[in-house]
Amino acid sequence: MRSIKNIFPLLALLLCISCVTEREDENSFYLNQISRIQLNLNQQIFFSEDLQQPLNVDVRYFDESNRPLFSNVNIPFELLLTDSLINSPVLDLSKPGQYQLRAAFPTREQTFSNDIEIQVVGPEYIQEIRLDFSNETRNSYAVANNNTMDFTIKVFGPDGEITGLEEQIFRNLELKIGNQSSQRLENITISEVGSLDVVASVFGVESNKLKIESRENIIYPVRELPIIFHVFSNGPNISAAQMNNQITNANAAFSNNIRTSFKSNVNAVNNYFRYRLADRDPEGQVMELTGYNRIEVPSDFNADSPEYLQTKFDAMWDPNRYINVFIESIGFAAGFAYLPTLSNPAIPGLQVNSNPDPVINYPYSISLDYRFAIELNNPNSHVLAHELGHYLGLYHTFHNCGTGDFCDDTLPHSITNLSGNAVFNNNRRGCLGDNFISTNIMDYVIEVDNFTFDQRERMQAVYENAIFFPRQENQTSRVSPIRKGELDPSIKPIICEF
Repeated sequence: MRSIKNIFPLLALLLCISCVTEREDENSFYLNQISRIQLNLNQQIFFSEDLQQPLNVDVRYFDESNRPLFSNVNIPFELLLTDSLINSPVLDLSKPGQYQLRAAFPTREQTFSNDIEIQVVGPEYIQEIRLDFSNETRNSYAVANNNTMDFTIKVFGPDGEITGLEEQIFRNLELKIGNQSSQRLENITISEVGSLDVVASVFGVESNKLKIESRENIIYPVRELPIIFHVFSNGPNISAAQMNNQITNANAAFSNNIRTSFKSNVNAVNNYFRYRLADRDPEGQVMELTGYNRIEVPSDFNADSPEYLQTKFDAMWDPNRYINVFIESIGFAAGFAYLPTLSNPAIPGLQVNSNPDPVINYPYSISLDYRFAIELNNPNSHVLAHELGHYLGLYHTFHNCGTGDFCDDTLPHSITNLSGNAVFNNNRRGCLGDNFISTNIMDYVIEVDNFTFDQRERMQAVYENAIFFPRQENQTSRVSPIRKGELDPSIKPIICEF
């Protein structure tokens, strides 16, 4: 019995030797085919932090013809970090320095891979941090506690932009806007008012400085303005439902209640203008169809008729009491509108008539193309709002790269070099070369949703200073009828070809 017991340890030893021999035979089988081991690492530079960084290593084997081996077989390997065997692919980032990483096939002879240099660097490695506005919310103006802004940063080292370390960079990021601080770059609410410095820092290294002019929002009394739609007897008609739809869309635009697929503009504001259909005619009589006036014209009357402009001028209801909107078949444009006239030069870019007893000599009105703005199954819902912007003194945001549109918080840009669908694309390039997303109602873009703070201030100033304008006091008190002078055809509207 004792001799049998002595056999068991011997059998166990023989079994162990057999397993080792089999494993060595297996390794020898692999080793005999391996000509080269390729070690790949997706990131070779790391910032020093008090943490362990997993290394995303990739080990590949090739034969003497440089063909990949064992692509579907899990082949073991060992990792050596500066010639020290490590149990798992993890790097201690608390120790700055240079390291060499290589892989080895686990045999007694050890076949090695290529070496990969790894650097763990401190803040001094950062040579530049470029802070910028994001394209979607790019603006150096803001309304405090309104919508949010996004920023971007790029971090540069001796060899150019540092990529692949976004997680480390954002973990050690601080963004300062005035006195407020954030650890993120997106969805930042500007909470202070004034001229604010914006600076980002990563590992204590500061970026360039941006400036934001932040304004406190202003609440105005709601200005209610009546609209009269004029149709020509030989032209397209407009139904009560269509008129109400136009009013609804205009009110949504001017009250900042439109949303697009883009982020809301940080300067988008309520404009405090509300529109309604006129319910009384110039004689004070209740209208049979609210907001609707039919103008009898010859059957061959059109925009090319010699009497076209004079007819509109004569048919225009008193602009001190109504906003006149003509429904037409324009064809070459979605609509057009005349700019207001001021009693004093309070607003740049608008004509002035300082006569104490002025007469009007142009058809201060709006024209809409029926097919484009109203009739189509999917008409442009905001043509009227766009034209009302002109009526209230706004220019296109792409007016020019000099004066721009006289509103600081709309980025000046040009569309003269664009063609086809690019004209209407929300992606814009500013006059200074900055890319941005435009959703302004006064641009020719597909998705629109806002008038800005400065546009609102300009329109409110027009309300106070225009001499032919349906202010609310003109609707509730007796005012002398407007005096029409001789038509001046040299006064042109702004044509909107979108």
